[in-house]
Formats: sequence, C-alpha cells, structure tokens
Amino acid sequence: MIDRCFNPVCKRKLHYLQDGRVVRVIRGNGDDLSVEHYWLCGPCYAAYDFEFLPDGGITIRSRAGGDQPHEFYLNDVLLPDRRNTKRIPSASR
Repeated sequence: MIDRCFNPVCKRKLHYLQDGRVVRVIRGNGDDLSVEHYWLCGPCYAAYDFEFLPDGGITIRSRAGGDQPHEFYLNDVLLPDRRNTKRIPSASR
C-alpha cells in the first residue's frame, strides 16, 4: 500500500490521489508475481520523474527543462524481464 511520496527527501503522506504520478510495477515469473505501487506527490512530480533501472531498481531523476506533467498520471510499468509474460487479470475487475 502506498502511504508516502517516493521521494526520500519529501515523504509527503498520501491522503488523496489528486496530483502527482502513480506507477504499478509487476515483477516475478509465472505463479510468483508481485505488484508494487509507487507515488510521487504533485510538487515532487513537477521536479522529478521515476527512472526504471535495467537491474529492476526504481529511483527518481530530475525532469528535463520543459517536460511539465499534467495534474495526475496513473501508469503500469512492466519491467524488462516481464514484458513477454502475460498479465494475470485483477481479481477486483
């Protein structure tokens, strides 16, 4: 469960998904899947974005000069080792 901004300097508490960016990261193989969620609050997302490393790690990087976000993004991220594997449908859908 997401409870704070992913930026280690900020750590703003999540109360509402009104701004910023949420990503869902799916890891694992076959029956051994895990889903992780990460959130950057609006002020942090204006200055930073997620960076997905080749080894599967996640960090933040500074935004390029003119790369300004919209108010809120929700994205799925399939890390490189998962791109050729079928996704398991969500039980809640």
